[in-house]
Amino acid sequence: MNRITICLLVMGAPALMAQTTATPEPATTASAPMPTSEASPTASTKSPTAIVFSEKGANGMSDLPLGVHRIPDSNVVISGHQKGGGIGMLFGVFGMLAQSSANAEAGTGKVRNVEDDLRFDVRARAIEMTGAAVAGEQYRDVFTLSPRAGGPTLTVTPYVVLTFVNATDVRPYVVLKTKLDTGVSGQSAKTIKYFCCEGTALPLSGENGLIENNGARLKALLTSELDTAINVMLLDRARPYPRNDEAKISVNGYLPFVGKPFKMKGYDLGRYNDYSLIEFRSGLLVFGGVNIAEPGSLEITPATKK
Repeated sequence: MNRITICLLVMGAPALMAQTTATPEPATTASAPMPTSEASPTASTKSPTAIVFSEKGANGMSDLPLGVHRIPDSNVVISGHQKGGGIGMLFGVFGMLAQSSANAEAGTGKVRNVEDDLRFDVRARAIEMTGAAVAGEQYRDVFTLSPRAGGPTLTVTPYVVLTFVNATDVRPYVVLKTKLDTGVSGQSAKTIKYFCCEGTALPLSGENGLIENNGARLKALLTSELDTAINVMLLDRARPYPRNDEAKISVNGYLPFVGKPFKMKGYDLGRYNDYSLIEFRSGLLVFGGVNIAEPGSLEITPATKK
């Protein structure tokens, strides 16, 4: 396990206290969703699953690494700029918190004068786009935006992560944190996050930068990513992609929150259109969940068996 992995695990360690990650069910293939009765959220109930969008935003204890900067009055966070995580670890929790404060100040400095252009109401857009999707024939009997007492509920917390990969360029990610409560007594709610990033890293400012024209380019990109993430979320929550323990792969490239190329082992869930779906199962990782990757955005190879 490399140094970055250790840092991210430790930075997300409070997740042990904040949440419990359910083990995905194994399957026999990883190519496409399996239309089985067990997979369908309506298999054990006659009522559709109600989708509710949380206003809370990302949880600093379990969803974010230390040292991120939150754009005030938004669900947008800045990451990738953090330095010195290893030094902070040497001084235990208090040392990490001190380092986190310094890193957050560094993140604030990178966007201090452009925060208005970075704001994106991801929750409002997610409600609008999900409403349109579930009104269609494919999901009309599976999901609803109208909660019903005692019925299954999927709580969705959307947020945006702008990850600096160098001093000027950013990779924007849309994140949908979902938690399914089946409404059945004794069944624990299962949390799955969905991460989507489209395109290459782009300059934050300057000509053709993301904040040009009041952030028009950034907002268009985030809207496209949100559409992709919502479609994958609905597919996976309606009829889950198979979780095959044998479909282990090695991934090398940029991942959410990490400001440099990163190597990690994950699991191949199959495809959504041309996108690769890669699941990192560790609940300690801030990017643990389903990562939706464009063709060529990550180097993906079969994992070497020991």
